[in-house]
Amino acid sequence: MSTLGHFALFLALACAAWAATAAWLSTISKGKGLHRSAERGVLAACGLVALAVAALEYGFVTDDFSLDSVYHYSSVNQPLPYKIGALWGGQAGSLLLWAFILSSMSAIVVVTNRNKNRALMPWIVHVLAIVMTFFLVLTNFIASPFESGPLRADGVGLNPQLKNYWMMIHPPTLYLGYVGFTIPFAFGIAALVTRRTGDIWFRTTRRWTLFSWFFLGIGILMGSYWAYIELGWGGYWAWDPVENASLMPWLMGTAFLHSVMLQEKKGMMKVWNMTLIILTFCLAIFGTFLTRSGIISSVHSFATSDIGPAFAWFLGITFFGSLILLVLRLDDLKSEARMESVLSREASFLFNNMMLVGIAATVLLLTTFPLISEAATGRKVTMGPPIFNLVNIPWALFLLFLVGVGPLIAWRKATAENFRRNFLVPALVGVWSLVLFVVLEGRAAIDAARGIFRSIFAANFGGVFDSLKTFYPPLCFALAGFVFATVVLEFFRGVRARHHQYGEAPFVALGRLVWRNKRRWGGYVVHVGFVVVCIGVAASSAYRKETVEMIAPKGTIKIDGYAMTYDGYRLEAIDDYVAAVTELTVWQDGRFVARLEAEQRWHPNMLFPELREAFLRTKALRGGDPAAYTASIQGLYALIGRLEGQAGREVKTPSTEVAIHKSFSLAAPQRFAEDFYVTPLGVDPFTGQANFRVFVNPMVNFLWFGGFVLVFGASLCVFPDARERKRLEASMAIDDREAA
Repeated sequence: MSTLGHFALFLALACAAWAATAAWLSTISKGKGLHRSAERGVLAACGLVALAVAALEYGFVTDDFSLDSVYHYSSVNQPLPYKIGALWGGQAGSLLLWAFILSSMSAIVVVTNRNKNRALMPWIVHVLAIVMTFFLVLTNFIASPFESGPLRADGVGLNPQLKNYWMMIHPPTLYLGYVGFTIPFAFGIAALVTRRTGDIWFRTTRRWTLFSWFFLGIGILMGSYWAYIELGWGGYWAWDPVENASLMPWLMGTAFLHSVMLQEKKGMMKVWNMTLIILTFCLAIFGTFLTRSGIISSVHSFATSDIGPAFAWFLGITFFGSLILLVLRLDDLKSEARMESVLSREASFLFNNMMLVGIAATVLLLTTFPLISEAATGRKVTMGPPIFNLVNIPWALFLLFLVGVGPLIAWRKATAENFRRNFLVPALVGVWSLVLFVVLEGRAAIDAARGIFRSIFAANFGGVFDSLKTFYPPLCFALAGFVFATVVLEFFRGVRARHHQYGEAPFVALGRLVWRNKRRWGGYVVHVGFVVVCIGVAASSAYRKETVEMIAPKGTIKIDGYAMTYDGYRLEAIDDYVAAVTELTVWQDGRFVARLEAEQRWHPNMLFPELREAFLRTKALRGGDPAAYTASIQGLYALIGRLEGQAGREVKTPSTEVAIHKSFSLAAPQRFAEDFYVTPLGVDPFTGQANFRVFVNPMVNFLWFGGFVLVFGASLCVFPDARERKRLEASMAIDDREAA
């Protein structure tokens, strides 16, 4: 199968290269034959890459350890789902996945545009085929997934932290987002080359853009949840380089989705929109590069290789080549209207874009600053979460404000009547929310206010920002109330209008209102989801409690109204690991709420024959005499310690399985959506003495609730709209007649 995979990838490269060449030649010869041949080349490349993926998966499932990818990321004892998911656990496999998703999307574009967008399609195919060729060059010559070695009895296995359900679906979801932005980028470049810079190129790809933005956002949330439940540190976002790499194109894509509305409605911001889609695609490539090149250390990055120079060249050529083309087409991108007032919806869209791009630029600078510093001075500087939060939180709060303002402020120029009618009630809701939450802060708010004034008089601006942090959560909650009120007000007005006009019942009116303009109302739902996410982030970050304590069995840890009793422990040998499972009882405000289990696992290195044999013997005892089983596991722990002393290095990989109690009971509303979170940092397998790290994370589940709301809203936006399709088809028919 490895030989089949090798040939499939090589033939796919030949087909992609031919597609790129033939598509370009078809623009010179003006003949349809070359263009049809280029499209067939894309389809052939898609089928061949799919064959290569099947061949590699076959190697994983059948334990073909002669393949280096299988040897490094799978093992005999690895469960089947993780053998399948090991495809994207390594460098070469993840690049193959990138190529497979891209070729599949390219094939869909070719098939769905056989009879439309004929003026753009040669250049679209050309761009898609070039990107495909680049990734196939990587998988053929630099990071081949079919590199082989000697026959081996077992493999190293997947990193234990990746053996998680969410991690199995998180990378493919992210890649759908990363790769999906290639489609609107290709349409944008084709529009520039052919000088067809109207609105057809982005209207055609709107669903592709929404699809990519949606999956990238969901991938980010999945990755956050994986970090939360797997890494054991009680958080979900650490401004890690790989986290940032996925956030930056998502922010740019969000800016693009908003700014193209201005071009569609007013013919404005054409240059800006082209710039945004170029930057979005380049940041998607940069994100893939950062994730897989290993140039920056990251807890999320488990693969390194020498693909860095190739990626750097491709990224540089793409970025500067696109910008040169953009400059050459500036005359074709002149706006058809001008902004009349700062107090207008046009201006709110512009400020929205400035915030999103500003946050993305800041994240890019702070993420890459350690590399820049090391190259310039030879010293590596660490940029931790505090600096990211210091810069980005004020911008994020202003962005949250604009989320409420943008949909309600008038086009062209807002009047005093417009402000009174649309913003009086939401502003009152926001102000009263701010007052309420500042009062609830109590003494902390008073001390922070005093600190601000003292720092201002002392010209200590760092002290001002430190004191302002106390007011960030109340500001966030107040702005959340403001945005909620604007959305509710809009839905109320829409339903009332349909009720008065058609006599429809409220729920019927609501359903028909949303169905007739899914983009608009789905966008409002997305805004609500974003606000709910912000609430979860603000509360869980500002009010989290934490303690670390060492206790023996029957001991108790108390924190923030909770009491956790360590009832005891047991030892297990399962799958490919040994575990000390701690048994816990949790009391909340004096009443029993849960029994939990948290584990500290050791994954033995099965390449040590003595350790492998001992582990298999121990597993065989499971279900038999409990005393003999426990004694055998304790012997395994002792053997691991002895082997590490002899080898001078670790012969196991540690991991943890956290225990989480989620509070959703309305009997204790102050704890609604709160998590009691336990991580065993260490457990003595002979005495049971354990070191626990315990967190109380208030309202953290609002983060995941917001994700579900985002999914629902984005699904509404992506859902086909018959009226929009007819308008687009009419515009494309006119454009194709002009091209003919």
